[in-house]
Amino acid sequence: MRQLCKFLLVVATSAAVMLLLRLFVFGIYRTPVDINNRIGKGDCVFVNKLGSNRLTKSDIVAFRGKSGSYALGEVMALPGDTLSVSRQRYVIPHNPCPKECDCNDCDLFLLYTGYGECLVFRCDIAGKAYRLWNLPW
Repeated sequence: MRQLCKFLLVVATSAAVMLLLRLFVFGIYRTPVDINNRIGKGDCVFVNKLGSNRLTKSDIVAFRGKSGSYALGEVMALPGDTLSVSRQRYVIPHNPCPKECDCNDCDLFLLYTGYGECLVFRCDIAGKAYRLWNLPW
């Protein structure tokens, strides 16, 4: 009986640790679309939730979309970059945070998601994504 209690305690502790790691440290997702031939439809990606502090162009990131679910995108432009749209020039601003959030760093990033381009706040970015494998089915 004592060994059974120890075994159940070890299993419960292991499950709790894995749950906490998945919530705060990393995530594993399957991609629904191609992203610039770097990550293909159906690829399995690892998301490092601790590695979203220093983003550069061409990084693949996971972010929280409008529906609340996570999506993937490639960083196309950083805060301070200038874009040209229909002969108009736009600068992606630093700290344009219109919503009441508790973060001090609400920079905007232009991401390509496979469906198109969108602007995403830094506080909505979960972390950098890395391709693990692609299963053929």
